[in-house]
Amino acid sequence: MAAPIRVLWDHSHLWGLLLCRGLAALGADFSPITSREVAEGALWRDPPRLFCVPGGFARRKFAALGPAGVRAVRGYVAGGGCYCGFCGGAGLALSHADGLGLCSWTRLAFADRLDHLVSGHVKLRLDPDSPLCPPFLPPSLTVPVWWPAGFAPPQGEADPDVVVVAAYAGAGPDLMLADIALGAMPEERLAACRRRFGLRLTPAFLEDGACVVAGRFGQGRYVLSHAHLETPDSPEANAWLAHLLGFLARADGLDSRVPAWEPQGDPVRFDDRHLAEARRAMDRAIAAGLAARLLFRRNSWLLGWRPGMPGFSLSNLAAMLAGAAALAPTAAAVAYWREVGPDFAARLAAFTDRLEVYFPARRLEITLSLVDGPDRAEADLAAEGRELFGRAPGGGGLCGELAEVLDGLLWRLLS
Repeated sequence: MAAPIRVLWDHSHLWGLLLCRGLAALGADFSPITSREVAEGALWRDPPRLFCVPGGFARRKFAALGPAGVRAVRGYVAGGGCYCGFCGGAGLALSHADGLGLCSWTRLAFADRLDHLVSGHVKLRLDPDSPLCPPFLPPSLTVPVWWPAGFAPPQGEADPDVVVVAAYAGAGPDLMLADIALGAMPEERLAACRRRFGLRLTPAFLEDGACVVAGRFGQGRYVLSHAHLETPDSPEANAWLAHLLGFLARADGLDSRVPAWEPQGDPVRFDDRHLAEARRAMDRAIAAGLAARLLFRRNSWLLGWRPGMPGFSLSNLAAMLAGAAALAPTAAAVAYWREVGPDFAARLAAFTDRLEVYFPARRLEITLSLVDGPDRAEADLAAEGRELFGRAPGGGGLCGELAEVLDGLLWRLLS
């Protein structure tokens, strides 16, 4: 019999790892499931109480599911199943070209590109009458978002089946707009920026935009959250996640706190030479970015970065490596890593060697562009960046190939 909670694994990487880590910390009974398994009928053969979809790119998840997987998820929810999506998993459920169409709402088209670059804690205002909101938490609370998209109702007649469970109510103390510490700026300073220079730093959606919505699809229901309630050491978010699991998956007796995550301090359970070599190489890559002042430490598991730098891609690799080392080896994981591990470690070392040249060169390019003008941009550097990290919004190139290998390892360790 399958676990009562299934987590869609494909194209989630760090966000899938964080959700699985959070579910484990709360004491929930869960297991990952691949898009291929979904397409082959796993959801109807043994329907879980709750189908969770972590963050990541909705478009890539949709493509991985394929037509059969899309029909399977829609059929599961229409038949009485529960869908809970976070960030990219929320976007996957909406009505657009790469969406499941569970919810009639669609993605918000941001007028300002900067609105996509919001991360950290935000203030929310909850619907006090919704059973999805825990009665033991205050009606206003602080939860994390990590580069959220936005929800937009359909044009024309409103859908009465979609309700806003939580709306944004302003910036939290650690909120950042790209690499600007927005949450730490006093309101009077933000107002002065608007008044004197016409600069609006606070994105409009932070004032009353929808952050969590819910509704019905057929006989089932969905909850879609741009708040990452699984984020380590975020007490109000974690308590809300435990409440949702109890309500949607009938999971009783759960803890209400996901502890802080210190990846470098986790005991090593998968003690493998090639994994250790890869982690050391990853440390060198990050050190090169920090030395060039293009990266900075955001917290123990996430980097910050200057706009245009591959900070998240490197955070993703480093966290996945640490997460794999901290999990107990399974027979399937050992067999897989025996086959791919040596080549992976060698490729990551070569990747790091290139980054140790790329980061100082990028720093020099930025400095010279400020002196000589933006036309100074070096074509060779741009080509190197695309080869290493792919095109915007990133996650591709050699870095993406390395992440996919780790994705296969983590799935085998968690299954």
